[in-house]
Amino acid sequence: MAVCDEFQGLAEQFSAGFGNRRPAWLVRAPGRINLIGEHTDYNGFPVMPMAINRAIRMAVAPRDDGLVELKNADGSLYGDRRFALSDPIAPYAAADWGNYVKAGVQSLVELALSQGRAVGELKGMSCLVAGDIPPAAGLSSSTALVVASALAFSAVNDMEPDRRAMAERMAEAEHYVGTQGGGMDQAVCLLAREGEVLKIDFFPLRVTRVAFPRDYRIVAAHSTVRAQKTGESLLAYNRRVLECRMAVCLLARELGVEPPERLADLASARPDVAPEGMVGLLKRVLGRREGLSLGRASALFGIQPGQFAQRFLRMANGRLLPMPGDGLKVVQRCRHVLSEAARTERAAECLACGDLEEFGRLMDESHRSCADDYEISCYELDQLVALMRGAGALGARLTGAGFGGFAIALAHRDRVEAITHALDTGFYKSRRVPRTENVFVFQPAPGALRQRVG
Repeated sequence: MAVCDEFQGLAEQFSAGFGNRRPAWLVRAPGRINLIGEHTDYNGFPVMPMAINRAIRMAVAPRDDGLVELKNADGSLYGDRRFALSDPIAPYAAADWGNYVKAGVQSLVELALSQGRAVGELKGMSCLVAGDIPPAAGLSSSTALVVASALAFSAVNDMEPDRRAMAERMAEAEHYVGTQGGGMDQAVCLLAREGEVLKIDFFPLRVTRVAFPRDYRIVAAHSTVRAQKTGESLLAYNRRVLECRMAVCLLARELGVEPPERLADLASARPDVAPEGMVGLLKRVLGRREGLSLGRASALFGIQPGQFAQRFLRMANGRLLPMPGDGLKVVQRCRHVLSEAARTERAAECLACGDLEEFGRLMDESHRSCADDYEISCYELDQLVALMRGAGALGARLTGAGFGGFAIALAHRDRVEAITHALDTGFYKSRRVPRTENVFVFQPAPGALRQRVG
């Protein structure tokens, strides 16, 4: 198949960077926006994302020497990388961009081994990477890079994994870089279709497709605060995962059931207990004061502080999460997750029947919960949300993991100009930041593409 316009420049850059070789495959993996359902995926509850028309793109050619060679179109920020296929593949230093490629490749090496292939039988690849998803912005540029890398590696090694199974594999693959997340980003990246929002349920992965109304848009505005998945932001993200795990264990004990893995499993096991009842149980056990110290938290379980740390503060990569200075906030986190799950179910119904006013109200509620109970907003995100609401958006909220990144608004197409003007005058001009590089207007875009060329 010929190189399409989207990839023409990338293919030419590949040839220039790799000794006049031509790429054999072209790959695109989109970013995403989550309309509602924040931090619910790793708790087993649904989310409601859509793919966007910004993506990671790769030009790829196979190698016969078992090496993966990486170049980035933005070489000034992302230097060349090279690594050998092995089991396991040792990571680079934390936060290195090459680790996201290694995450996708490592997962498919494991899959190939499980199918009886040897590492020495697998082909390496030469890859040129480019993208227009703003990094560290909450639009899932990191997952797009993991998915694109896996699609590229599967292409050069004649692997045809099912897209749904691939989504579940890639969710686990990101544990390689230390993220304790769920499977939303990977699922929407691989399974999205143009014009559709996905309601995604988990464990097992299930997708319900909901048409997005043609006359409406999602306005996305960058807070100018980078939402890093490294350092303190990564610890803050993983802290919330572990606080939810604590909530499950405490609630299971009070309800007289074996502790399941996730809050959604507990809700399914005890459908007779309403979300408000579960929050009330936690309040009764923990008292009014939030912010559990290590000593108080370990005493709740009748174990020593060291045992508590090993049980509840150990992340997927084996490292221990430092005890947060303000303590563990189990009630607040549980209240957000349970209420957000209910909002997401209701939002899917509203979108399906065209009740966009109610959908917008649910977005507003979601932002308040994210800010107050999950504490993942910041001043800049709150300011953007207020500006978009004031300019005529039906609803607005932060999107993604939080701690910076983007705020989004649902709006009729006739209100988009007024909203972008309000953002310019009320936010970006005072910061001397160009609106055109920070405000985008989206409708649902298609999912990942893998195309043979030549």
